[in-house]
Amino acid sequence: MSPVPWGKSLWGALPLLAAAAFGAAASAAMRQQVPDGAELTKALGCGACHAGVPEGDAIREVAPPFGEGMAPLAPAYIFHYLDDPRTVRPEIAPARMPRYDLDERERVALSLFVTNERELRGVDDAFRAAMARHPEADHAEGAVLFESLSCGSCHLHPDIPPRTTAPDLGATGLRVHGAWLEGYLAGPVTIRPAGTLPGRGGLMPDFRLSPAEITAITGFLLTLQTPSPGDAPTAAAPSPGTPAARGGTPGTGGAPQPATASGPARIPPWEPVALSPFSMRKAETLLEDRWSCLGCHQLGEDGGRIGPRLDGIAERLRPEYVRHLIAHPAHLAPGTVMPASLEQADRIDLIASYLLLRDAPWTGSERLPGMPALPASGGASPADRASAAGADPAADPPSAAAATPTRPTPTGPTTPPALYIAQCASCHGVNGEGDGFNAPFLPVAPTVHADSAAMSLRTDDTLYDGIHGGGWILGKSQRMPAFGASLDDAQKRALVAHIRTLCRCLGPAWSRDGRRGR
Repeated sequence: MSPVPWGKSLWGALPLLAAAAFGAAASAAMRQQVPDGAELTKALGCGACHAGVPEGDAIREVAPPFGEGMAPLAPAYIFHYLDDPRTVRPEIAPARMPRYDLDERERVALSLFVTNERELRGVDDAFRAAMARHPEADHAEGAVLFESLSCGSCHLHPDIPPRTTAPDLGATGLRVHGAWLEGYLAGPVTIRPAGTLPGRGGLMPDFRLSPAEITAITGFLLTLQTPSPGDAPTAAAPSPGTPAARGGTPGTGGAPQPATASGPARIPPWEPVALSPFSMRKAETLLEDRWSCLGCHQLGEDGGRIGPRLDGIAERLRPEYVRHLIAHPAHLAPGTVMPASLEQADRIDLIASYLLLRDAPWTGSERLPGMPALPASGGASPADRASAAGADPAADPPSAAAATPTRPTPTGPTTPPALYIAQCASCHGVNGEGDGFNAPFLPVAPTVHADSAAMSLRTDDTLYDGIHGGGWILGKSQRMPAFGASLDDAQKRALVAHIRTLCRCLGPAWSRDGRRGR
C-alpha cells in the first residue's frame, strides 16, 4: 500500500476534525441548557418554604426585604407587579418572582402592607379604583396575607419571621408519581386548602418553569427519600397484641421504618387488594358512618377541608405510601396533625384499597377564604416567642435595615395551648367556641369547649377518652378522630387541662378527689 501524501491526508482530515469540534461544542451547549435539579431548587428558593431541600438562604439574599428602613416602593407598582410578575432583575436568574393566584382585594392589601402605605406615591387610576372597590383591604389584612402565603420566607420582614410551613419534600421519592409531579409543577393547584399546618393557609405559586426545568426538578425531587426530622407529636407505645406491636400487617413487611443516620426511610411494598362490589360498598359505609377520615378530608362533595382531597389519589400518590401513611403518618410525614390509625390491619388495607381503586379524577381543592384562621404564633405571645428564641423580650425589636436571613422558626406545638391549636382548633376553634374553619364542613357541630354549663357535666375521664378514642366511643360524631396512637398520656392530660381553662370550669364534684387530672 503506497503512503498517502502528508498534505493530502491533512486536508482530508480537516472536515472530520471540524465535525468533531462542532459536535463537542454542541454537546457542551446542550449540557449547559439542561439545568441541575438540586441547584435549581436552591436558586428558586424552594427551601425557603419546604423542608427536605437546601435551605432558602440564597433566595433571601436576592429577594428585596420589606418593612421600616427599607427602600421605598410605590404601592401601585406592587399592585400591578403582583398581577403579572415579570423579570426586572435578569442578573439573579434563575431566581424569579412566581405568580400567585391573587384577586384584586388581596393585591391591594398586600401592596399597602409591604409599602407601609407610604403616602400612596405614584397612585394611578387603576390602583385608586381598586382601593375604592375594596375599602376594607388595609395594612392589617395585608399582614395576614403576607404571613399565610409565607411571603416572609423569601422577603425578610422584621414583624413576620420566615416559616417552613410547606410540605416536606425530603420524602418526595417515596410519596408521589413522577408523571403527576411534572404536571403539578407545570400548573400548580391547591392540594391542602387550609395549608400544610391547618389554618395557616398557604398557596403553591406558579414559577412558570420551562420543560427542561420541570424535568430537572422532578428528577431531583424523586431521588429524595428521607423525611426531615420534625416536631411530630410523641406517639404512644403500641399496646401488646396490637398490629403495630406485632410488626404491622402480615405480608407487608411490617411498619415503615423512619429515616435514621444510617439511611433513608423504608416503606414495605404494598399493592391495593382487589375488592368485590360488596367490599367497595362496605368501605363506603364505613367512611360515611364509622371512620373519621371525612372529618378532615373531602371525598366527592362530603368531608372536611383540613387535609388533601381523597378523590383520585391513585394518580398522585404511590400505593404503599397511602397504605402506610394511614397507619403510621408521623413516620412518613413528621410534624403532621394526622393521627395514627387505631384500626386493625385488614381495615387499613380495605380503606387504602378503596381509595386507590375508586374511579374518580384527581382535582385540586378550592382555596379557603380568611386564612389563616389560627394564630401563627401557636398561641404564644411575641414575648414568649422572643424568649424561646433566646432574645430579650424587653429589648427593642430589630430594625429591618439590620435584618439578616434567619432560619425559619419552629412550628411544632410545645405548650398545651399550642398543642390544642395544632390538634383541635381547626374544628373547635382557637378559644374553644366551636367556630374552627373546618366546622362548617362537618355534619355535626363541634363541641363548644368554652361552654362552662355543658363542660362542667363532663368528667376529665370523659374528655380524656374522647381525645384517645374519638367521638364515636362517647356516642358523638365519628368525624372526631382518635388521637390515642399519636399523643402520649401527658399530652392527652395536657389537652384535658387546657379544655378546663377554656370553659373555666371543673368536672362534676363526684368525679373529683382532690387530684389534678383524671
